[in-house]
Amino acid sequence: MKYISTSTILRASISAGLILWLVPPMGLAQVQSSSATRSDFVSDASFIVGTYSLSEAQHTPNAIVSAAKSFLNSLDDSQRQKCMDDLHSPKRREWTNLPARNDADGIRMSELNSAQLELACGLMASLFSEQGFNKMRDIMLGDDQLLVGGRPRPGFGTDNFSLVIFGEPSESEPWCFQLDGHHVGTNISMQGANLTMSPSFIGSQPQTFEIAGKRYRPFKNETDLAHELAMSLTDEQVRQAVLSPTRATIVTGPGNDGLVPKAHGISCSTFSDSQKKLLLSLIGQWVNDLPQSQASKRMKQLESEIEQMKFAWNGSRDPKSDVSYSIQSPTLIIEYACQDLGGNPLDHLHSNYRDPTNEYGGQLK
Repeated sequence: MKYISTSTILRASISAGLILWLVPPMGLAQVQSSSATRSDFVSDASFIVGTYSLSEAQHTPNAIVSAAKSFLNSLDDSQRQKCMDDLHSPKRREWTNLPARNDADGIRMSELNSAQLELACGLMASLFSEQGFNKMRDIMLGDDQLLVGGRPRPGFGTDNFSLVIFGEPSESEPWCFQLDGHHVGTNISMQGANLTMSPSFIGSQPQTFEIAGKRYRPFKNETDLAHELAMSLTDEQVRQAVLSPTRATIVTGPGNDGLVPKAHGISCSTFSDSQKKLLLSLIGQWVNDLPQSQASKRMKQLESEIEQMKFAWNGSRDPKSDVSYSIQSPTLIIEYACQDLGGNPLDHLHSNYRDPTNEYGGQLK
């Protein structure tokens, strides 16, 4: 793989006196609504992805496999050969955040007809939660904004996102789905009802944009919740959490499978209950991209690791500042960093999500 909502329901689980947020409390990325038409989008793929309805999405193993097989059955032999690979192919680990190369794996959105694009969206809707699907969609539509005058640009835009399936979709045997494109590199490995999204890269450029009067901000909560948490720190906590007045770089990106850096920053065991709730809400911006049943299990695991978790910050704590941060525990590495390319670091955001104990589904069994 090539890398490097707006209704929501608030679900709470009480454990150890903490509230575990299973969906983001701040709402989803879209803050306006409008009736979009084909002329509002740069391509057929953008229009279908951008207006796809999630009303019938289901997330059971049977529903996921059925959606995968429906999509694969819609492809001709040449398309299917592009889309599928062996589960143990080394290409599963070839991920990058760069715009897709001409020889990138998978079937590109631009190579699919309207019916196939609908089925591709159905597959993604079954694999991702509402939060996750909308985030992936919004990042694709954001990448369309990097096309000059809406004209095709090699490696950029919704047309250049690819779908790859490693292994045979099965309700009992392991297989993998990759969504691959500029600022999205997601590995969803699954076996039965068990799913993991590690390792994955998710980014955004630009940070905000509009289509047909609807405003999008794909990384709203990943940014705002982090600043809220940083601003909640006491003076003593700041001295432990803030490592540098300037932004650092992501270190566990593509090509660094298995790397577990030394955890830096403040021990989250020192956080107040309200700070711990904020921290869990922030972590949920990645974990809750998966369907609720899987996200809930994962969040409970991470809640139990708070005492072993560290939070590190680089840059100013004030909102609208150029920053990076990391969250690390025995089974979690999250990194977030603004980027220079494009002129405004606040307009170009990168992040990594990893479970170093379950990369590529290694522990699903």
